[in-house]
Amino acid sequence: MVPGTAPAPGRPADRIGDFFGRRSVASHEVGCGGAPDHARGGRAPRDWFVLALLALCLGTARAAVPDSAAVENDNFRENYLFGDWMGVRTSLWEQGVKPKFLLISDAYGNPYGGAEQGFTSYNMFCADLKLDTEKLVNLPGGELHIGFAVNFGTQLSQDVVGNVFPIQSSDVAPPGPRLTDLSYTQSLFDGKLSLRAGRVSIDSLYGEEFAASAYFRSFTSVAFNAIPFAIFYNSPGAFGYPATTWGVRAKVAPVEQFYAMAGIYNGDPDVGLADRYGLDFTFNGPPFGIGEIGYRRNQAATDTGLPGNLKLGGFVLGGSVPEYDSDNSSNGRFGLYAVADQALVRFGEASANRHLGVFGSLVVAPNEAVSPMTYYFSSGLVAYGPLDSRPKDFVAFGLAYGAYSSQLRSGQSANATVKPQFYEMTVELSYGIQVLPGLIIQPGAQMLVNPGGSPSTPSALALGVNAVVSF
Repeated sequence: MVPGTAPAPGRPADRIGDFFGRRSVASHEVGCGGAPDHARGGRAPRDWFVLALLALCLGTARAAVPDSAAVENDNFRENYLFGDWMGVRTSLWEQGVKPKFLLISDAYGNPYGGAEQGFTSYNMFCADLKLDTEKLVNLPGGELHIGFAVNFGTQLSQDVVGNVFPIQSSDVAPPGPRLTDLSYTQSLFDGKLSLRAGRVSIDSLYGEEFAASAYFRSFTSVAFNAIPFAIFYNSPGAFGYPATTWGVRAKVAPVEQFYAMAGIYNGDPDVGLADRYGLDFTFNGPPFGIGEIGYRRNQAATDTGLPGNLKLGGFVLGGSVPEYDSDNSSNGRFGLYAVADQALVRFGEASANRHLGVFGSLVVAPNEAVSPMTYYFSSGLVAYGPLDSRPKDFVAFGLAYGAYSSQLRSGQSANATVKPQFYEMTVELSYGIQVLPGLIIQPGAQMLVNPGGSPSTPSALALGVNAVVSF
């Protein structure tokens, strides 16, 4: 994760860090971000939207920024492309009103391999508003979150290459606008207990949710970013940002080193369809449940050792579905996962958060009759601030592998028009550059082996640039 500084693995991270890792452009919570695909002459509609919102903020904010907000003011100027909005942002945050905007643009193409060759741009704009209830209504520890996102452009993986692991980081939802978060979070007992409820996802924009690692955010491919891909692929009712559904989550952290959390959600996949725009508030089920325990090493404020994390969890999606190669039905859609990361060596003082780290993840969904990707793993290295002259840049190298169910393959073999799926692999090498405060440009290359899981589809090379702007 980068922007200002790379967040320490496993520590509470800003949203950009949480969702996009390396692109995090603030050392505190921010929204999501990116850059427009190209200039078109005149002012784009989204520019008018931002200007109108800024005008509204100007009308409601206090004229003067209090001296106590000086630190926040400096942080905004260092980590956002539009800085402090002439003092407006700091004034709003002091009142407990936290607007956040992010635009992500992925311009990628595959010069060879895949089902076809081509070049596309896919993008996602996010707008979020967080309300601090302590400052607004004197209710300590509460936070209301309202979010909106819109995806636009052409998806390279789905429309051109034909692979399953999405190449572009913004390719987490089909084109179109949608309501994202509509939730309330309450922190109790000095942060030892956190309760969240409303329209949520399991990889929330803000703070760490399930199966997370700061290292995952340093990649463009959704094979890594933002949580292990196979959790979503094996559970259609597991919602990931920007899709959300009704759910509740509880997290308890009795000591600094240990936490446990669990959530249950409305697992109806139709709720996330593009033509529902995030406004399908039905509660038809089946239920989706997920739980996790975690150990955090060297993450207390006084710790000086290299930080690391170990997370173990499981998930289950209720309901009965037809088996792949028989006329029977099964309700065994479940799986187990593990996530681990560890900083290996620092490149400077601990406060600079420049280091080399390693990560790994594993997902096992043992019921091959109904789970399409029975085994998945990812591993890699990320170097944050590897050069003294470029302390906010980062380098990411990783491999993700997914093996498909043998019973799925057996069922596919009976259909001459379907290519049997064996395994798919993505290898990514990318370099993130902080061009300006709030602007990250990340050129990268991805080798896609067996696109779509079929050896009959030529392996492909994808080249491109990811841009993230936080403003």
